[in-house]
Amino acid sequence: MDTAKERQALFLELASREEGVTAQQVYEEAKARGDSVTIEAYHNLGRRLAHRGLLVPSAADGRQTVFKVGATVDGEWLDEEQLASIIDPEYPLIALTISREARRQLNSIPEGVWEELRARLAGVNAQQLFADQIRAYADDLMNAFEQWDRHSSQTDPGRSRLKAEIEASIILLKQVAKYGLGLSKEAIRVPVNFQAGLDLFRQQSNEPLYNEELLHDEISRRISNEPLVVDVRAEPDENVLVAAVDGSTRGGLLTVDGEEGDFSVGTSPSVAINTAVGQVNRHIRLDGREHPAFLRLPEKPEDMQQQDNRYSIMAKLFFPDLSDSQYMHAVWNAMNLLESRAALKVMKRWYAVKNQVEVRPADVILMDGPVTPQDRESSHYAHPGTYGKIVRDLIEANSEILEKADEQVVAGVVKNAQIRVFGPVINRYIATAIVQSGGQIETWPLAYMNNLSDQLILTRLLTAGRETTDPWHRTCFVLRPFHAATDYAERYSRAEGEGPTDILKRRASDAQTRIAAGTDFPEDAFWRDFLGDRDPYVKMLNGAWYASFFLGAVPRLDQNQSLPRFELLVAADTVEDGQFKPKVDDSADLILRALKGNRFDVAAEHAMFGARHRIDVLPRLLIEVHYTVKVWASELLSRVQEYIGYYVSRYVKGGRARGVRIRPLRRSELEALKNQLTEERRRQAGALGGRSIP
Repeated sequence: MDTAKERQALFLELASREEGVTAQQVYEEAKARGDSVTIEAYHNLGRRLAHRGLLVPSAADGRQTVFKVGATVDGEWLDEEQLASIIDPEYPLIALTISREARRQLNSIPEGVWEELRARLAGVNAQQLFADQIRAYADDLMNAFEQWDRHSSQTDPGRSRLKAEIEASIILLKQVAKYGLGLSKEAIRVPVNFQAGLDLFRQQSNEPLYNEELLHDEISRRISNEPLVVDVRAEPDENVLVAAVDGSTRGGLLTVDGEEGDFSVGTSPSVAINTAVGQVNRHIRLDGREHPAFLRLPEKPEDMQQQDNRYSIMAKLFFPDLSDSQYMHAVWNAMNLLESRAALKVMKRWYAVKNQVEVRPADVILMDGPVTPQDRESSHYAHPGTYGKIVRDLIEANSEILEKADEQVVAGVVKNAQIRVFGPVINRYIATAIVQSGGQIETWPLAYMNNLSDQLILTRLLTAGRETTDPWHRTCFVLRPFHAATDYAERYSRAEGEGPTDILKRRASDAQTRIAAGTDFPEDAFWRDFLGDRDPYVKMLNGAWYASFFLGAVPRLDQNQSLPRFELLVAADTVEDGQFKPKVDDSADLILRALKGNRFDVAAEHAMFGARHRIDVLPRLLIEVHYTVKVWASELLSRVQEYIGYYVSRYVKGGRARGVRIRPLRRSELEALKNQLTEERRRQAGALGGRSIP
């Protein structure tokens, strides 16, 4: 018996007996068959097989763990290894078909099972559960390194599979501990990659990856001290003024040649038009009719040239320093910037319907998508070119929103949640505590289930068995500080002088020293006037948290429907001190009262580039604002075409606003046209007194 595959086969063979088997018994049988590895190898193998859901552990004899083969593993579930054994990568469509069928199995789990899980999780403290499961994942990772380093032959064909499992475990632990919770490297060390983890194991194989005390300390600030599933007791409050904000980008090729007008297929530069709308849950009665109350950025095509509407029109020719990939990202950042500016406007007093109606500041602001800024990498923020300027404008707008979040609630409604935080914690709890205690669930293949998104698992968990009139329930709150959404997530340290803001300040000091000595680099330009604690990025690092939760407020959803993840912006000091932030409860209570009054609806085509079969369940106001911004973006695009066509026709004397055919203008003529248009624009601005959009 020389390979890990043979040892695994023996373990499963003995575990299939009615009474099960202990690791000691498997070791003794393997030794009799000529195996020379130690007893620890079989203890680790048992834990690994249980981790993958192939074995169900229990402490039947009171001393040693007894392993049994899960009754439904072979008949129902397909884990990654089983999938790999029946698909051929040379036939990718067939492989995807098999994979999709495996995902479909999750939806075949009876509703009663999900209801049992929900009831169980309603009695489990979330802080303790997160701490226990993070420790368990970290211990399992070290066990896997031990199995690799000491008990695997270099020629063992199972070695490559074990390495793939270890790499997947590292990624999972990063997503939960670093990107999901923003835990420090003092609380838990997650290897950068496989080799770094192996080196760490060889240096200190007897030490865990975590510090027990610091791990509990940091989790107490990031997880609400309540059960993982709780009832929602908020009552509807029609007096809460809710504003929903959504953005849109429309792109095309700018040409004045062709039957289809100014935006059609051609060889001219690509143009993107960004816009955003803020709409409140109120209507305005005017001329005997009711109209939705909303504001839009920009209000009309000529307003695109105002300072407040920078980047509402984007073209590569405006930004020659951007690469193609940078330009693509810049367009999305620009749209997110307009959304942030629209959010800032509804957080203040504003005027609707030609300044005839005054709208008070909103109590709750719902943003379509994450409330975190689209781009928050520190290197992008400090970029000296145009790309960095757009990112800095975006971070500055979000810093202004943060300052107002003390008095108003700002929340993102995330339709496609990428972060895995809840899922791995719930899955491990099911695979260990629930499976071992008996009940409807006989096995839970952890490795397979951890490939599923939080959204898929929480949608089933929170909606199973619900009727329209049933009370709402939600998950606990999970907080992550701003650094967890940046490039500081994996290197965050709570040590004095080693935090993200300390690193930024050192970078600024080093750059300023080089500038003073005349030995500076081009990328040092940003740091010349760095504001220290007054810098918007530093303010976000020092004072921004994001509290996430899922809300079960609708009846049972089918496999193509998903609950969104709510993400609250919390203005609070990010220093590693104190307990869970109390203002989260107040903010959540306000938004839940607002949602009780606004209710939910389905939006079959809400995702801009999503699959057609996907259906999002969203607050009704977000669906309405999405429709408004969609209509306005189309209208704005049409009016931009007319605007450009009008000026081409007027100044070039082409005679038509569309389909103009003229000789190419000489350089001098183009410069004269540009100067004439600029001068007229300045006169218009002066006549309007520089008034911005209300």
